[in-house]
Amino acid sequence: MEKRKSKNRALSGWLEMAAEVMEILIAVIVLAGFIFSIVPLVREIPSLLTGADKEAFHTFLESAFNLVIGIEFIRMLIKHTPGSALEVLMFALARHMVFDSGSGIELLCGVAAIAGIFAVRKYLYVHSFESKDDECAFEFIKLENEKTGDEAPQKS
Repeated sequence: MEKRKSKNRALSGWLEMAAEVMEILIAVIVLAGFIFSIVPLVREIPSLLTGADKEAFHTFLESAFNLVIGIEFIRMLIKHTPGSALEVLMFALARHMVFDSGSGIELLCGVAAIAGIFAVRKYLYVHSFESKDDECAFEFIKLENEKTGDEAPQKS
């Protein structure tokens, strides 16, 4: 019986490690796509200098916003924190509200959704869900501020 439990633990440990490796692999693939997507964005900059085409500016902003969402998505895959997931949701909602024209009801629902995300972050967010790296970084800043006599930052 003990041997079986040991095998199950080893198998579940291996599966967990395989899932983490696949998540990192997906993050690397998304990062490669992000790097390739920067090239067309940079190519659009000269067309913005003329200032004559508002559609070019709209396309540039939409591409930039998509890249920002991609960055946040990569961070979410790597960090595994509720805060990073909330940030991805907020950026995706903001992008939808800015670039996808919809009815007033859709816009109102988007504003309510972003307000809901802020409310969750402020009132229901538990800092103990954050990774230990984030805690260590906060403690380092706190210790440095104590050395210099500055006021310690407050967790939001």
